[in-house]
Amino acid sequence: MSINKFDRRQFLQGALCSGLLYGTGSLPSFMSTAQADPAPLNSKVVGNLFFDGGVDFRHLIVPAYDSSPDSFGNKYWKHRWRAHRVSQSDQATWQARFDNDYYPITVGGDGWNSGLTDVGGLNSGTTFGIWREAGWLIDMFQAGNVGLVFNAVGGTNRAHDLSSLMLNQGNLLSTLNQQDRSGWGGRLCRSAGGNSLSLLSSPTPFSFGPLGNAPNYDPNAIDNRELISVQNSREIGLFDFNFDDNQIYSTNQRRARTAKSYYAALRQEEIGEVYQKIMDHESKVREFGELIKARLESVPVPIYIQALMSGVNGPNGQPINPEPDSNSNNFGDPRRVLRNSYSFGRQIQNFYDVVAANPELNPRVLSMQYGGWDSHNSQRQIPGSLANDPNTTDNRGIESGFRDIFGGQFGNNPSDSNALHGGFSALWESLPNQSDRNNIVLTMAGEFGRQIRDNGDAGTDHGKGNLMLVIGDQCQGGVYGEMFPDSEVDKYDDTSLNTPDIDARTEIDPLFASVCDWVDSGSGRYVFPRTHPSYSGEAPIIERVGMFDSLMI
Repeated sequence: MSINKFDRRQFLQGALCSGLLYGTGSLPSFMSTAQADPAPLNSKVVGNLFFDGGVDFRHLIVPAYDSSPDSFGNKYWKHRWRAHRVSQSDQATWQARFDNDYYPITVGGDGWNSGLTDVGGLNSGTTFGIWREAGWLIDMFQAGNVGLVFNAVGGTNRAHDLSSLMLNQGNLLSTLNQQDRSGWGGRLCRSAGGNSLSLLSSPTPFSFGPLGNAPNYDPNAIDNRELISVQNSREIGLFDFNFDDNQIYSTNQRRARTAKSYYAALRQEEIGEVYQKIMDHESKVREFGELIKARLESVPVPIYIQALMSGVNGPNGQPINPEPDSNSNNFGDPRRVLRNSYSFGRQIQNFYDVVAANPELNPRVLSMQYGGWDSHNSQRQIPGSLANDPNTTDNRGIESGFRDIFGGQFGNNPSDSNALHGGFSALWESLPNQSDRNNIVLTMAGEFGRQIRDNGDAGTDHGKGNLMLVIGDQCQGGVYGEMFPDSEVDKYDDTSLNTPDIDARTEIDPLFASVCDWVDSGSGRYVFPRTHPSYSGEAPIIERVGMFDSLMI
């Protein structure tokens, strides 16, 4: 069987690093004594969720319907009727879609709490709606814990690969020839101390660290000494054999027993220096895995997080995701199985476990990803009679993804008080300490946005400007940037514009640099060099450089 270059690299990383440690084999910051109970998170942590595929956040957060034909709220619905599955000619259906499916908030008015900010007063009196099934997002926003950053640009073109690289590396000037450049998550870890943990099956460029020591490191080269890959937190480290399992018929058991005995025997021999690094690495990876396992053995996976993954049953064999007709069991309120169940549900569990084992892992940046946002068609897919069943796992276009990530309890809508937990709702509900939530901030973005008009196939095509989110108890919540710029109104009906974009007004550099400064004061200028006062390179496209000065508390 042949192995291509990419597969060979993945195989070697998995074999030599055990899917765990991507660094040099030296683990000075990892080695400590495991404790029996989850310890409060004692350092500030960024959890970064990449919406792979170019998410249309203007389907999640929309302008209110407006009957005035020249208004933004009319143009939007007139040119998005296919994507929302409403009538082209009957504007009553536009109004009904907004009223029934979106929670209305008026900047400075109804639903707008006193602690929320509208930077620069750009949106006073604007009414927008957040999709009602994103209950956790609604509650977090109204609690003042969500910063909505409009007209931001993650990548300056419409190509998935290059725009993803720009976003992950935190550099809008990146080219496809710069694959070996560090990511902004890795640079933050090098600046702030601590480790970069990838919660994915394979780390992305976001997590790659720079070469050298902070603050004078080289961002254009990679050194992954702080990178830890946590594919499955409950099976971290080297696979070990179990005397209680069948040792005859289990190939994995035999291999594990043989490898462990082999390395133990080698350590008793005099071996060449060339092999010493491998021996040292094997020993430390094994010890590190045992430390994490010892910590997590006494930390059960919370039931809300268990419920994110299909096939998980309660103690009497019943599913802990009850259907509507079986809510009488003892497993609490109904919860849902995620559409992207194994992948994203596992990442949420990894997130929880990393927080629980933070004394051993010393996390600073956690990398997450959710795909499936390239919605060129069927953006709001209606699966027949199951369209309004919150327990169904059937695909409802990108709304299924929004529900997986943002769904949850909706305190402002009592009729939805039993809403099913999505990913972050389950995580927030399960974190044992308020200090954990105080020390976590989430950043969320896609590589680019979508166009302002639908494409005739109930979807939207690649665009530029987009919405980005910063979420956390220490975030100064509200609106950053102009939500629905007047300059876009004329674009809707201009047939000469085949690819009308959301205006790209805000670079990622000052946005994410402000988050870096919250983690470690002064680190933003080194993680994002173009924000450094002494930077004299290419001119930025930023219009509002100081917009994020008060983003983090």
